[in-house]
Amino acid sequence: MLIDSHCHLSHKKYEKSIDVIISEAGDFGVGKMINIGTSMDENRKAIDISGAYRQVFCAIGIHPYEDIGISLDELRISLDGNLKKSNKIVAVGECGMDVLAEKTSRDLNQQEELFEMQVIFAKEHKLPVIVHDRKCDDSVLEILKKHSGSDFRGVVHCFDSDWEFAKKVLDIGFYISFTNLIGYPKKDTLIKVVKNVPDDRFLLETDAPYLPPQTMRGEINYPKYVKIVAEKVAQIRQKPFEEISELSCGNTCSLFNLC
Repeated sequence: MLIDSHCHLSHKKYEKSIDVIISEAGDFGVGKMINIGTSMDENRKAIDISGAYRQVFCAIGIHPYEDIGISLDELRISLDGNLKKSNKIVAVGECGMDVLAEKTSRDLNQQEELFEMQVIFAKEHKLPVIVHDRKCDDSVLEILKKHSGSDFRGVVHCFDSDWEFAKKVLDIGFYISFTNLIGYPKKDTLIKVVKNVPDDRFLLETDAPYLPPQTMRGEINYPKYVKIVAEKVAQIRQKPFEEISELSCGNTCSLFNLC
């Protein structure tokens, strides 16, 4: 079985219904998926979708681009309210920092405050955190290290950095999640990460509808294509596809307490 550990099922880009998306994923061997919230509105949708489909779990969080102008107190109250509505919430996120967001929404200081609020919220509720990091490695790592400990777990999703940063993420007990980026040209630094990450510390995801496979660039990505990510990881690590599927599934279940 495969698990898509990170997708956005309510996104407007899709040209298929959620029923069809989930059914097709099953045809590709994807038995579970985690639908990710990014805003107050998207969190509500993620909860509703997870309630309607047994294969779907969800995460709730505030992305650096989202809910601009709403206070941290209001956002935290919203997250608290979400937790009371569903028992299928398995993580907080995605949340984190994004250098591009500074130009369009929050400056980096505001992003740090928002990110740390959600890290603290995740720890208080004993939930793992799903981290968004776009070219903010040092700032993200500083916050994660500040709160690191046996009671704090999570994953840097859509990993897009080098092995040196990966080692630092692994050192604080976090997981690393791979997308179709590992098959894109000019992403050679990711090949070393895929080769060297321990068997028990990697996840697979699509980030659908974003980041389609290299052969489908410009098209819409779907959760079913996590199989292509698994095939690429198997190729890079020179291991059977079935072994990569089993490892990633076990790691995802362990981190998010799915089983």
